[in-house]
Amino acid sequence: MLHGCVSCLEPLSQYLNARLLGQREAVNEFATTVAVSLNGRAKANRTKGFIFMAGPTGTGKTEMINLTAEFLYSDNAAGRYHRFDMAEYMHADSVNRLLGSPGQPSLLGRAIDRLNEAAGPTGTAFLLFDEIEKAYRGLITVLLAFDAGRVTTNDGQTRDLSRLFVFVTSNVGAADAANMSNVPFAMIRDKVLMMAEKEFRKETVARFDAKIVMRLLSLDVQREITTRLLRNEVAAQQNHYLRPIQFDEGVINFLIRKGFTPDMGARNLRATVERQVGVALLPWEGHFDDEASGDRYSRTLLLREDRAEQRLVAVKTADEERAQELRLLLNEESAHGTLVPMEEEKA
Repeated sequence: MLHGCVSCLEPLSQYLNARLLGQREAVNEFATTVAVSLNGRAKANRTKGFIFMAGPTGTGKTEMINLTAEFLYSDNAAGRYHRFDMAEYMHADSVNRLLGSPGQPSLLGRAIDRLNEAAGPTGTAFLLFDEIEKAYRGLITVLLAFDAGRVTTNDGQTRDLSRLFVFVTSNVGAADAANMSNVPFAMIRDKVLMMAEKEFRKETVARFDAKIVMRLLSLDVQREITTRLLRNEVAAQQNHYLRPIQFDEGVINFLIRKGFTPDMGARNLRATVERQVGVALLPWEGHFDDEASGDRYSRTLLLREDRAEQRLVAVKTADEERAQELRLLLNEESAHGTLVPMEEEKA
């Protein structure tokens, strides 16, 4: 656990940049804010950090918070981090459910109590309100005032927030950012924050210690993320099937087309990679006909795109190369007029 370390900034930045591709500006600003909050003087009547994160879905907002919790708290990350999915609190009756009512404990209050207990008297913990714009409007107003060091929920209990980092994520401005291709990132950032101020009010957004805006993922970044996920999945499947597995460039292009969407970014990519590779390899489950062979080449599987079926398939590398040689031979014979017609072949 490194949250008491003065040199937290550099290792945290390196840790996040190695795992969140294409977000260097956002990572560096985020890591600086966290490091300053951890090592600076205590702020009277304030949370440890109050951080707003905006940008398109699937660009790494929540993942950045998850990774930072893992970096700071190691094996205790789950106990010192609580996420509220604000899509679950869209209606008026959700106010009492989250904030409680007289005589009825609040879900939020329980989460804060648990985080404070896990943090101890000198530690910190993370509280996340994810995709805040999806919540009931009255609830948004309450939660965006969580920069204060103490909060009184509707169950009448006052709770301490001074040891908590409070994160708020939002997809506001994502559509505008998506339409700003070939524009300097500073202009995109200004546009997204202007939309946030319009959505949540300027004075409310001004309360945050930091306002982080994520980039759209470029095609090169999409390719790098896909390649990394595919390699990890292939390595895991090789251990399961006990045979080498290869893939070609067409597999990466196929997974990019299937896994990335303008509205969801990379959010569904991991599931797409796991499903497509898993389904392609399924016919080889329990296939031990060549298990005893010492010939690694004959046992290697090749993942490739089946364009007719719009899915991935797995074939033996040796079979695929023999089929390719046969196709080339047939094309060559056809071009030279030496291909034997079927009728003459029978004769």
